[in-house]
Amino acid sequence: MSKLMTVTLFTLVQVTVYCRPKNLNVVEQSISPEQINAEKLLPPDHVDALKFEKDGHINKDYRKEIFLGNHEEIDDDPIEIAEAKLVDIFHKIDMDADGYLSENELELWILDKINAHMDEAVEENDAVFKHLDPDGDGFVEWKEYYKHFLLAKGHGLKETEKYLEDYDTDILKEDERDQLVRYKFKWTDADIDPIDNKLDKKEFFSFRHPEQSPQLVENMIMSIINSLDEDKDGNLTLKEFMTNSDEMMQDAGSEKEREEEREVRKREFVSAIDKNSDGIATKQELIDYMNPRNPQQSKQEANNLVSLMDDNKDGKLSLKEIKNHKDVFISSKIVNVKKVLHDEF
Repeated sequence: MSKLMTVTLFTLVQVTVYCRPKNLNVVEQSISPEQINAEKLLPPDHVDALKFEKDGHINKDYRKEIFLGNHEEIDDDPIEIAEAKLVDIFHKIDMDADGYLSENELELWILDKINAHMDEAVEENDAVFKHLDPDGDGFVEWKEYYKHFLLAKGHGLKETEKYLEDYDTDILKEDERDQLVRYKFKWTDADIDPIDNKLDKKEFFSFRHPEQSPQLVENMIMSIINSLDEDKDGNLTLKEFMTNSDEMMQDAGSEKEREEEREVRKREFVSAIDKNSDGIATKQELIDYMNPRNPQQSKQEANNLVSLMDDNKDGKLSLKEIKNHKDVFISSKIVNVKKVLHDEF
């Protein structure tokens, strides 16, 4: 496995808030295959409030995603409405209504948003699984998923069924074939017990959200260590961690942007990964770091937010300080560009 692939694995699973497909009714009854669109069917490209993107780069919207909760589209609003939403969220976080946000209030808010999105991921998975398991036998075979994939990509039902029956013509476009290869690797990783090329609901959830599967997280950690551990001692040093970053970011933008990302990675290693400050990231420290529900991550980010915006250094945030730093949460209309899909994990 290349170092680039390893970073893609590694960066998937940091502290998270989940990015969900739009308008998925989780109580919806089963629907015909041709009605399933790609957005609902395919594993999400982007997982909100992971500190890193799946393509290995820093998620620049991380703080916005964990702070704004259900206001992910705030950038699409006029500035006056966006600021009003920010004020509304401030008062929701300020549970004792004293006009300030303490680290504890921020921590509880962040943890609540994380857990809510993670729980929603489970509900969404149940709905998608129901769509793909029309006979209700509790399993989705790879061929069933393959069929739904082709239909979601716009191939006709008769064309798809004929192709899956005899494979005498190749109806796949190059990008579709590449996607299926990636998904097949993910499918195989999730097909754990028994290995039968079909997934039950739990395995299907791991296929769509490996960041929530303890076994897959551990597998990823071991792949990361094996790939980056230059001295083969079973641990990662800061240098080993940063070396990988240098290789990955050759096409990450300007030198200033690459340097900013290296600094963020260094800060993450020191403040969030290496918890006992011995200069070594062990397997367990990496697992804890990648655990989406690890409360230490919420605590750390609450501290980061206060440090970033606490202008008068009183250890808490006023509404004025939030407004002074609204650029952390509200992107400028001048520079805001719609997000593009990131590479698949």
